[in-house]
Amino acid sequence: MSEQVPKIVTTPPGPRTREILAKLSAILYPGLAKDLGPFIMKSKSGWQIEDVDGNVYLDMLSAMASVPLGSARPDLIEVAVSGLHRYGNEDAHYLAHEVMLPLAEALIRIAPGGLSRVDIALNGTEAVETAIRFMRRATGRPIVIGFMGGYHGEAGTAGAVGAETSDLSFGYRALMPGYVHVPYPNPYRTPFSARPGGTGDGTVDYIRDHLIFHAVDPREVAGVLIEPVMGSGGCVAPPDAFWPALVDLCREHDWLLCVDEVKTGFGRTGSMFAVQRWGVEPDLMCLGKGMGGGVMPIGAVLGTARAMASFDDVSTGSTWSWLPAACAAALATIEVFDREPILEGVRALEEAARSALLPLVERYTSVGDVRVVGCFIAIEFVKDTITKERDPDLLHRVAEGCIRRGLLGDASTTSFNLQPSLVMPVELMERAGEIVDEAIAEAVEAG
Repeated sequence: MSEQVPKIVTTPPGPRTREILAKLSAILYPGLAKDLGPFIMKSKSGWQIEDVDGNVYLDMLSAMASVPLGSARPDLIEVAVSGLHRYGNEDAHYLAHEVMLPLAEALIRIAPGGLSRVDIALNGTEAVETAIRFMRRATGRPIVIGFMGGYHGEAGTAGAVGAETSDLSFGYRALMPGYVHVPYPNPYRTPFSARPGGTGDGTVDYIRDHLIFHAVDPREVAGVLIEPVMGSGGCVAPPDAFWPALVDLCREHDWLLCVDEVKTGFGRTGSMFAVQRWGVEPDLMCLGKGMGGGVMPIGAVLGTARAMASFDDVSTGSTWSWLPAACAAALATIEVFDREPILEGVRALEEAARSALLPLVERYTSVGDVRVVGCFIAIEFVKDTITKERDPDLLHRVAEGCIRRGLLGDASTTSFNLQPSLVMPVELMERAGEIVDEAIAEAVEAG
């Protein structure tokens, strides 16, 4: 891997990449083929990706935030490989292995207070689906409140409770009843303002004053599912007043509060779990992505006694959930957080990102908002600063300009998102800011 990052030797997509992509497009499902990126990976290490044409990119995607500690970290790989040699695979529904108890105990140790039970999952989507089943079983109620803009997966239950964009659930939302959605408490785009004498938060005022007054009887609501920082939908953190108002609402109506920490968990926001930034103690918490240290797939559901210990008749998980090697990698990942200053590094990267990117709002009228929450970063482009009409064309031009300069980010449905390794050097964050600035300037001039 190159010592220089980024390093572009041929404009992507290079000739070898074009050749491979053409062959892939002829045999892959078209919906997958059309979304593939503009290069083919040859190797990946730390925060660098080399493509088959010799280009080296600064990776600010981290496999969609599932690689927290740098790619191919040797100590995590060695632990996982050792687990594969020792166990191969076993169905943890039936045969527990020696790593299962230490991992479950470690998760409870680092989790927000009150979470005392653990269930297994293969990934974040499976964890979300299990958590929703627990919510309904524990309360005996059918309805779950989700948030517009939230993403929880793209299959069945997880896809129905999510609402990043309507097309993600096209074809099956009408077949999945039991969900009600309200706008995410997005400070830049919320349609609500707190009313005098209300809760202090406009979103919760809306739920109280309108949703459960006119449309949904609160006695039928099992609970609320929310990303504590909205990930794919734009790296949005709710205003501080939202959390106590939401907790009070849940307590008043005996709802369960479930947080989807699949992306935010394991340090990405500067706390081990995002809700710890606000001192929130949820009833259920979904984990995935970074839990396996970026080397093995694994997920989990953590819950209170009320949410998970009063019944035993919900079948959960799948054959590959909590593969012994994956558990070993997850336990080793927690141990890295225990012994290394990972969270301090995240906060340093957050400060560098703020310094580099927040000035873009003043520099370009087409930059409507810049959001930085730990190593969750988003730049939102607009056609008009008053109407805040989104500018997807500019968004994609900026993303393409970054790729040409060797920076890999995520042109999401709403914003240009950056999700760097939590251990990336600060100077590379500063370089990323320069590249983004250059790409925006080019795209604005060309537009």
